[in-house]
Amino acid sequence: IEGLEATKKTAKEINEAVEVGKVTQREVENAREAYRPQAAEGAMLYFLLTKLCSIDHMYQYSLDSFITFFEKSVHKAKKKDNLNDRVNSLRDSLRITIFTWVARGLFERHKLIFLAQLTFNLMKRGVIGSTEWNDSQFQFLTRAPSKVSEQNPLAWLPNSAWASTAALGELD
Repeated sequence: IEGLEATKKTAKEINEAVEVGKVTQREVENAREAYRPQAAEGAMLYFLLTKLCSIDHMYQYSLDSFITFFEKSVHKAKKKDNLNDRVNSLRDSLRITIFTWVARGLFERHKLIFLAQLTFNLMKRGVIGSTEWNDSQFQFLTRAPSKVSEQNPLAWLPNSAWASTAALGELD
């Protein structure tokens, strides 16, 4: 009988521990979802850095270095009581920390390119600018396509600019 009582007591303790575990799991899942925008921002910034080597081969950034500056941005972010405000504070801190770090190592002529890439990525994700993102217009802006068309009627306009203007006329 004593063994049965001990087993019942142990089963009750296990059930209580399972319930506590379920509550903890829900709390962790909620926290993970709340901080997901911060993780997405970090991923976007890191992959933006990895693409800088296509501008100049000297621009190589390691994941370890990025993580170091990511952690610095977390410590520098203003503490907020509201969770959404805290996440926004973390994202703002991450952007400025990473931009400052990277801009220090870029040639002047490449800083604007990096800032434009960052801006375009934020616009594409709907973080800044209008909520309407037109990928075909963005591709036109970044690739400057041209179209073979009739003769350039403007002597002062280079033929390459005329071809791009003709392509612009077909943009949706």
